[in-house]
Amino acid sequence: MITVRRLLLVGYFGFENLGDELLLISLLNYINRNLPDIKPLVLYSRALPEVYGGDVIPRRRLISGIRMVDGVCFAGGSILQDVTSLRSLLYYLGIILLSIFMKKPVIMVSQGIGPIRSRLGKMLIRIINSVYSISLRDEESLKLLDDLGINKPRRYLGNDLVFFLDLERFKGSSDKKRDVLISVREFSDFREDEFLEAFFRFRNKYNTDMAILVTHRLEDKDISERFAKKLNCDLIFWEDPLSTIHTMSSFRFVISMRLHPLILSALLGIPFLGIIYDPKVRSFISLFPDIYSLDVDSKSEEIEKIISLSWENREMIASSISAFKSTALNMEDTFKPLYDIYDVWPKDR
Repeated sequence: MITVRRLLLVGYFGFENLGDELLLISLLNYINRNLPDIKPLVLYSRALPEVYGGDVIPRRRLISGIRMVDGVCFAGGSILQDVTSLRSLLYYLGIILLSIFMKKPVIMVSQGIGPIRSRLGKMLIRIINSVYSISLRDEESLKLLDDLGINKPRRYLGNDLVFFLDLERFKGSSDKKRDVLISVREFSDFREDEFLEAFFRFRNKYNTDMAILVTHRLEDKDISERFAKKLNCDLIFWEDPLSTIHTMSSFRFVISMRLHPLILSALLGIPFLGIIYDPKVRSFISLFPDIYSLDVDSKSEEIEKIISLSWENREMIASSISAFKSTALNMEDTFKPLYDIYDVWPKDR
């Protein structure tokens, strides 16, 4: 008889961010397909959409959730950083401590670590040494763990969970293609006016059709509305994460500050241009030697030049993406902590 274990999944879930919802779907799909003796319970801010395939417990019932499971899994994303807010970092580190105090083993899957800039954050992040097993989504995160002296957990270098989504059944089949999909976000160093000016000139030069994707429906709403209004183009709010894949597949080119529209573009074979505001975006773009990128503080002339080069060299970029897709992603090490936790499951419930 199979002993079913319950695993609490913790992340930035239920807060209207497309990327984090896709991470959760990918992880739930993997568990449901490959680990039938694990029953996932998601810490979520509202009812879990049926398409996700998991049970949910409200965040306000965190302690009850930890009490009723056999282990805790921090699932993907960039939750362990203090650039957005130190309070967020303290919240997630607090869940680790609470889980350990309640004698629940903790693992982490496909984590992006950092940036950690505050002195307090650099001190408290060592709480991760209490975690049993962790997989990192990029080399920069692994190096940061080394620099911070976090070497006690089993550690693996994997990939972002979104890489393991099965996208084929969600791709659009229409031959009618739109031109450019843009995703922007608020960021202190982002030269919004410079990018708007460059987008105007690029559109006039190539007569392109543009649309703005609101990747985070709360944080990106205002800046996306400003761009859509000034560029007089469509504003796309995603309704559910998987339908967004269908929407994206109808575009010829993607420009994004957000990481996960870039990853989806790569998986869909769509040429893209990344705007770097964070190490995780730089790390992802570095996987593609023939793909251009822009910094958030670029001037309009440079922006227009790079966008034009990327647009004119879409076939070369598509070939670079195809070459990357033909290389093996490290699925085994990405999900290895889910197997490691069997070593420390409680023998009896």
